[in-house]
Amino acid sequence: MEDGRSFLVEYRIRYKPGGVLPGAFAGLVPGSGQNVRAVVPLKDHPDPRRLDLRASLRDPLHRLWVRDFAQNTATRVIVLADFSASMAYRGYQHRHVQLRDIATALARSAFRNGDAFGFYAANEQTCQDLCLPPRVNRSAADWLERRLRATTPTGTSARGLLDVCMRLPRRHALVFVISDFNWPDREISALLKSLAQHEVVPMVLQDPAEFAELPSRGFASLLDLERGTRRFVWLRPRLVERIRQAGRARREHLDSIFGRAGCAPFYLDGRFDPRKLTNHFLRSVAP
Repeated sequence: MEDGRSFLVEYRIRYKPGGVLPGAFAGLVPGSGQNVRAVVPLKDHPDPRRLDLRASLRDPLHRLWVRDFAQNTATRVIVLADFSASMAYRGYQHRHVQLRDIATALARSAFRNGDAFGFYAANEQTCQDLCLPPRVNRSAADWLERRLRATTPTGTSARGLLDVCMRLPRRHALVFVISDFNWPDREISALLKSLAQHEVVPMVLQDPAEFAELPSRGFASLLDLERGTRRFVWLRPRLVERIRQAGRARREHLDSIFGRAGCAPFYLDGRFDPRKLTNHFLRSVAP
């Protein structure tokens, strides 16, 4: 049997959260924690249990100094989900199932850390039935599991996420944006600009059936899920290679857009594994 922790995400943040609620990250408020904020005179922080002998012995005025620690503080974890029709794509994986697995894993991980969790989905407009304001919520994962199983992504765009940004808290939060990001560049840039005060993790959902593992020959039926149009094409080696090159070019272009916004994207082209997302944080966020 696998350890239950393998189904949780060990996310990291690059900011120090404010507030006084206890959590898993070093915050800005002094208190009980494991990270030393400063060394202060004993008279300013009368707790002899935290006496710093080295600092006290170095003081020429023979004052006693104690360590002042930063309290471990809770943060907010918020998921913004693209709920346009393209998120219902079925290839080797079902994109809507990937979204559900990611959201529920993050909800459970946030509760384990004592963090507030929120979820918002949008196509052209905000999906009101799928709005969960950020709060510490034991049942958030179960609520999302039920709601996402009962709904199907629809719509022609995810412009409603720009309206959702106006509803987010102003204080720093860790924001996951889950989408295939088949949007115009201006909309991606506008969303990232609206989230500039937060730490953003774009989660790009892709599938090998879209680019990498196309058949080399034969007829193919291509369906545009958002417009509802279908087109038949004759696949041949030269066309397949052009499609693959377009897929690689699109990924490099997204890297450029996210890089300018200071974001490290996470690409998912198979079944969601929380351990891979944990490794992404370990690689991209300095301790």
